[in-house]
Amino acid sequence: MVRGLADLVTEADGPGAQALVRAAAEDMFRFGSADVLAARRTVRDFTAEPVDPAAVTRAVAAAITAPAPHHSTPWRFVVLESAQVRATLLDDMLAAWMADLSGDGFTKDQIVRRVRRGEPLRRAPLLIVPCLHAEAAHRYPDDRRNAAEREMFLVAMGAAVQNLLVALAVDGLGSCWVSSTMFCRPVVAKALGLPDGWEPMGAVGVGHPAAPAPDRPPREVSDFIVIR
Repeated sequence: MVRGLADLVTEADGPGAQALVRAAAEDMFRFGSADVLAARRTVRDFTAEPVDPAAVTRAVAAAITAPAPHHSTPWRFVVLESAQVRATLLDDMLAAWMADLSGDGFTKDQIVRRVRRGEPLRRAPLLIVPCLHAEAAHRYPDDRRNAAEREMFLVAMGAAVQNLLVALAVDGLGSCWVSSTMFCRPVVAKALGLPDGWEPMGAVGVGHPAAPAPDRPPREVSDFIVIR
């Protein structure tokens, strides 16, 4: 029962429901279920604003909900908050990369151009190195089944990384996954002091985007579907 309502009614309309709609930059809950996956975009340029550790924790919590073989938990995440640790890792990786390219016969100019692909990791204020720990993998007497077993764990690692990237995007953070740590795993393991059995599976640069990501190129879904 409402008393005195007539005294409150005026002829002028108020702003309506539109006044309740937050601007996208201020809305922590703007993603509906249909928007979450599309929110993830590769970001290569970041501001200097630090990354909230709580957002990283939320992203890792999402990552470890990924499916995995044999009810295992094969994911590990090394969060590099220290600028010194990041610089040491990236310098060591760069030296290993340049040595590989030199051994392949690339010229100095070609090497300089090629290693620029790793620069987004240097621009990111935080790095996350996902690692595969496949201790639960079954062992078989033949290469065919062992290869299939490893592929199962690699797929599970990819699912976890995707969850990580999507969760970061929902929190308003940009990210880029770069595969470089996979090409020099011993170097990375030494620089980060990784436990035995932890395999680096790329590196994720994380930060606040310096600019909005460009629109995703259109893709025709039917081009990727085969029906039998």
